[in-house]
Amino acid sequence: MIRDALSYLYVNAKVMAKEGKFISPARWEDLWGCKSPGEIASLLEGTDYFPYLSERAISEARELENAILKEFSSLGREISKIIPKGAWLIKEYLLRKWDVINLRTVMRGIQGGLRKEEILDSFVEGGELDFMFFRALTDAEGMDSFVGLLAKTPYQSLKDGVARYHVAKNLFFLEAALDKILWEDLWIKVLNLKGMKEFGDFIGTSVETHNLKIILRAKDNGLPLEDIEPFLIHECTLLNELLPAFDEEDLPGLISLLEDTIYLEPLLRALAEHERTSSILSFEQALDNMVVRKAEDIRKKKPFGLGPLIGFLVSKEKEVGNLLAIVRSTEVALNRDEIRESLIRN
Repeated sequence: MIRDALSYLYVNAKVMAKEGKFISPARWEDLWGCKSPGEIASLLEGTDYFPYLSERAISEARELENAILKEFSSLGREISKIIPKGAWLIKEYLLRKWDVINLRTVMRGIQGGLRKEEILDSFVEGGELDFMFFRALTDAEGMDSFVGLLAKTPYQSLKDGVARYHVAKNLFFLEAALDKILWEDLWIKVLNLKGMKEFGDFIGTSVETHNLKIILRAKDNGLPLEDIEPFLIHECTLLNELLPAFDEEDLPGLISLLEDTIYLEPLLRALAEHERTSSILSFEQALDNMVVRKAEDIRKKKPFGLGPLIGFLVSKEKEVGNLLAIVRSTEVALNRDEIRESLIRN
């Protein structure tokens, strides 16, 4: 136990110092009301994001978004270099997560009809797949070509979502397949790894929330179970209650089946919000918050081991997600109170 604590001593000191530069509640109060990239950029002075801002970031939302992601990626690479050898799976988690971010960027660029140069500008270095590989991906002429280029990579099973992508005309199935690849691979590895129970608990919660997001969205959209089964991670006991009742139960009925789990109360609150707004995002935000709570729980239970590291990584990802939501809101006509309410819920 002492050896475990000592191995994390340096990395935990590092992340605790980084936490001191998280955006403060008072600054969030100012940020949620920003209506332009320039206003946001000015409020990032004194934070770790500020050195990454360019002149274009002051006037262009996409450039500001890219600067925020570059800081996030740089931090991940910095942390990955000092992670103890015994925690190699956390390092893999950091790298694979950036591959998923970049692959999602390419898919959304193809879906949105962006030019190759525009997609490349949004690519952020940080994962296992290098820049030259992503440059080749941007040469793809359509989604079938893109998925074909992923043969012989860990992401080749994205081909399972292509047919449904063409039917649905949106990225839901492809993005679900991409997330499944990430979480299923980590889940299988962590189940066979000794000495990282807490990280296994975190990955387990991430697997459960992945499955719940797909199930709830499918039920809300009226999709049959056979359409989503290929995108679920079946090594998950939570599915034992939900899948047999999927076709018979409505959305509230499915949620009620989670009575003996930690997800019932948050999803019931999200259900009330969903009935008011008809937005599936209320469920996804509730589930994302459960991942944050799990990380915080691990931080408290393992304060001298990997707890602070896991807590930091999840909290940082949440901060970046909220900041990107504010940046993107400057490009569309949104009610500022709605943005603030969404961030408070997060």
